[in-house]
Amino acid sequence: MIYLASNQQQNAGLKISYPVDTITVSDEGYSKARSISKQTEHREKANPKKLHRLLVVEDDEITQEVLGLFLQDIYDIDYASSANEAIELVRANDYMAVLMDINLGRGKSGLFVTNEIRNMKGKERLPIIAQTAFAMGGDKEEFLEAGCDYYLSKPFTKTELRDVLSEIKEKHK
Repeated sequence: MIYLASNQQQNAGLKISYPVDTITVSDEGYSKARSISKQTEHREKANPKKLHRLLVVEDDEITQEVLGLFLQDIYDIDYASSANEAIELVRANDYMAVLMDINLGRGKSGLFVTNEIRNMKGKERLPIIAQTAFAMGGDKEEFLEAGCDYYLSKPFTKTELRDVLSEIKEKHK
């Protein structure tokens, strides 16, 4: 939910809320760096039920943490904070799907990464989920036409995200 308040006597205020299940994130969780080698080490041994691997392309660490909390019990997750990092990870790994933030801050966008993936041999059909705060009329259509397969407008719920991923699992068995 996004709430904006303003009047002439005071500054404008902006409140953004993500609807999430009850979660606890420590201060340590915000600042810890994610190590790809640590994520992939003992992948199958640690939890053989986690047979599907996702790439989360997201420049915001808190959003990365929330997405991890939504999905870590079912999926192995790698994280990329930039377009270049995402492209390298997709080239080097096999993923069930990519959760793609469209606005990656400075530099290349999620649509740039999507286009690069669509041009990679063997990765052309990799499911890409646009997960973005862009929710104006025409945004969804623009992202789907640009190569994304699914669209989730932030904020979205854990259930909405898991439903999209379940649909992808069913389609790409």
